[in-house]
Amino acid sequence: MDAHARAIVIRKAQSQEGKAIRALVLTERMRPIDLKPENFLVAVKDEEIIGTVQMRRHPDGTRELGSLVVAPPWRRQGIATRLIDELLKDERQSVYMITARAHWAGFARWGFARVSRGSVPKSIRLHHFIGSLGSIVSLLKRRSMRRLVILKRAI
Repeated sequence: MDAHARAIVIRKAQSQEGKAIRALVLTERMRPIDLKPENFLVAVKDEEIIGTVQMRRHPDGTRELGSLVVAPPWRRQGIATRLIDELLKDERQSVYMITARAHWAGFARWGFARVSRGSVPKSIRLHHFIGSLGSIVSLLKRRSMRRLVILKRAI
């Protein structure tokens, strides 16, 4: 790891950072619902939040990795990898995530594999459905449509 990458700190988000987290999530056209700072890890460089990831805890006990975003100028520097590594390091139960079909294979290194929509808890099916609706809206706005898939990391 070079000195540039070491200067980026991965830490738990602070309650007052909700607005900055929301702004970063919105840059990726993700739905800004359920963005509780206490669920987030952030990547910080010189007091600026340049990356986020959260572990959603659904009422049914299901856990979902979500809101993984790295600001464009900071991409391809291993920040997303560091965020995911830190988020999952002590995780002892299955974790789901919803991502664009084009990106799913990159999550195999953490043990994620594609699963069918019918095999997942209702909370994950609902998030997948809402995300898919957002993709349709993007298409109607003449933006590229992201086809979403569900992944599961079994323990």
